[in-house]
Amino acid sequence: MLDLRRLEILHRFAALGTITATAADLGYSPSAISQQLAALEKEAGLALIERTARRASLTDAGRELAEHAALVLAAAETAHSRMRARIGTVGGRVTVSCIHALAPALAPHLAALQRAHPALNVVAHETGSATAAAAVLDRRYDLAVIDDWSARPPAEDSGLSVHRLRREDIVLAVPADHPLAERSGPATAAQLRRLVHDQTWLCAPAGQLSRAAGDRYLTGIDATPPRRWEFEGLHILAALVAGGAGVALLPAGLVQEQAGVAGVRPVPRMERTILALTRTTTREDPAVAACLHAARQALGSRHR
Repeated sequence: MLDLRRLEILHRFAALGTITATAADLGYSPSAISQQLAALEKEAGLALIERTARRASLTDAGRELAEHAALVLAAAETAHSRMRARIGTVGGRVTVSCIHALAPALAPHLAALQRAHPALNVVAHETGSATAAAAVLDRRYDLAVIDDWSARPPAEDSGLSVHRLRREDIVLAVPADHPLAERSGPATAAQLRRLVHDQTWLCAPAGQLSRAAGDRYLTGIDATPPRRWEFEGLHILAALVAGGAGVALLPAGLVQEQAGVAGVRPVPRMERTILALTRTTTREDPAVAACLHAARQALGSRHR
């Protein structure tokens, strides 16, 4: 019989690609991971890992067993969730990830949940929205809170449950004393083109979802910023707008929280969606359900 824990290690290795990354993810030393994979090879009766001086990779048999491992682990997790649902106690370990901009709102609710359920151990991490779905499917996280800046948020995928927490307007953030801040109506595309040309455009670095969405929006209204500053973190961008450094497209809720900044709704409209991702195999797990409920309480109805 193949050991379930070793199948989990093989599954993580297949997802992460290196012994070092697998060890860091699971909290073991690289030598311990190598030993467990070697033991799994003995149980399987054939080579699963091809080792060279520089790296280790899966053999054909290793890839096939990793595919079977994913199915076995999913079935085991579903069974475990259903047994926990029968008990009804909120307990055990739940790993939660959240983008850093939403963590201050989510953290107090998770802390309160732990106080209410002493048997529950919430392990919190910061993550990026682009990689969260894969991390949930690979069981690195049980719940991931992310933002999606696309016009159509993702639908449920194989093994992944998508929970929509709220939809939020993206507004043009300008200093509170800017002439546009005194207007009651939205900013037209022509006004935006003039503003982008005259002001420094503040945005996230290339590769960030907000940057890609903002660039698509500017392309759609035929606007190209002649001056662009790139900074990591939407809160940093809001603070820069407040200081008069430039203008940016930012979530309406964040703009409302930042002193010295006004938000003007652009035309055409722009929005983002706050999502929570879980696995379908944990749908009946009371602890995961409680953490998801905490996310809904924290983020579900703050701003529109």
